[in-house]
Amino acid sequence: MKKTLIIGLDGVPYTLLKDYIKLGILPNFERILSGNYQLEQMDASIPDVSSTSWTSFMTGVNPGEHGIYGFMELSPNTYKMAFPNFKDVQSPCIWEIIGKTAGGKSSTLSGKYASKAGRQLRSVVLNIPQTFPALPMNGIMTAGFVCPDMKRGTYPDAAYEYLKSMQYMSDIDAQKAVTDTEAFFKEAFFALEKRAEAYRHFLNNEEWALFIGVVTETDRLHHFFFDAAFDEGHKYHNTFVTFYKKMDEIVGRLFDDFMALTGGEGVFMTMSDHGFTKIDKEVYMNAWLQESGFLKLNTAREYYEQIDAGSSAFAMDPARIYINSDGRYPLGSVKHGDRAGVVADIKARLLSLNSPSDKPVIKAVYERDELYNGPATDRAPDLVAVGNDGFDLKGNLKKTEVFGNSHFKGMHTRHDAHCIMPVGLSHSTRLHIEDLAGMILEIL
Repeated sequence: MKKTLIIGLDGVPYTLLKDYIKLGILPNFERILSGNYQLEQMDASIPDVSSTSWTSFMTGVNPGEHGIYGFMELSPNTYKMAFPNFKDVQSPCIWEIIGKTAGGKSSTLSGKYASKAGRQLRSVVLNIPQTFPALPMNGIMTAGFVCPDMKRGTYPDAAYEYLKSMQYMSDIDAQKAVTDTEAFFKEAFFALEKRAEAYRHFLNNEEWALFIGVVTETDRLHHFFFDAAFDEGHKYHNTFVTFYKKMDEIVGRLFDDFMALTGGEGVFMTMSDHGFTKIDKEVYMNAWLQESGFLKLNTAREYYEQIDAGSSAFAMDPARIYINSDGRYPLGSVKHGDRAGVVADIKARLLSLNSPSDKPVIKAVYERDELYNGPATDRAPDLVAVGNDGFDLKGNLKKTEVFGNSHFKGMHTRHDAHCIMPVGLSHSTRLHIEDLAGMILEIL
């Protein structure tokens, strides 16, 4: 068994890291890669929303097994919104497998390692999205976004008391990027430094075999200021670069601490849950479904309860399309025998959708059975669309126009996540975020 340290950098793209390393902005990343490490481009989950992708990372299985398709779902047989949390993750996470705290949960991945598991191994798991509320485990956890109560999001109590005492923040107020930009940056830098302080504390003062610490501030920075990444004339370009330099310093400190702790024998990785690119246009999927005759709304009602009789389909963030099937939803109008035709019609029309500047919007449209398998597949979306770079697909119900822009400047990309790993961790196909858990379990 080798101690394993994984630094999650939310939304940090392979292409940006590669370019910033070439420009000399990230000397610690360059130093690490000059050793026995490699930088690889990696595919995220579909959809490439953080809750789904991080859960795919930490369980090593697809959403059809772990059951998380987005930050928001509909309660079964209703149009009422529900917000899945860590208790709704149906497959055991890496730390539950090695810590033997999975309870009754199992998965195709955990089944492979049940006979290999030796003694219980301890983990430190910090700031992964979709881990609230923190559940008892063999080790330490504090939850990432969404974490409305840090006390309930931290296990055990002693870890919470420490984090509270040193002013640790589970997340920053992203809306300040719109209302008070200077306050946003001040909070982002503060949160990043506090995260580094907490991570170094637990890394050096606790017993553990697996340590996972995630930095979320990069995702927040990208959503609002990704257009500043390479534009030297942008008002916030220098601030953007300075943030990356600070992140580089922190990664370097953690790497050096870890190598000192393990005598240079530990396994170190960084990874992201998706990539990022600049937004050309936001694309409002429900407005498109209305315009195309698939969706009817009654605006006298709220949220997804607006879905009215005669609707064939609706969308949830980012571009999960659900057929309004008879028997699945209260006002379901699509009979079982008609479902395949509706799916084919929506798919064909989406693939021919062009932007106002006549650019193709949709890169691919996947049907449920192409993506998902497992006991949670019955709750999966019927279709998931993936946009071409620059077209940010959204499930907003309030928009009446198909195309628009907002205060967001950066969007997720599925194909441009990154992973830095030891050269010896080989794999035969293009790296996918679901692959990492199995690699980690092999090491441990």
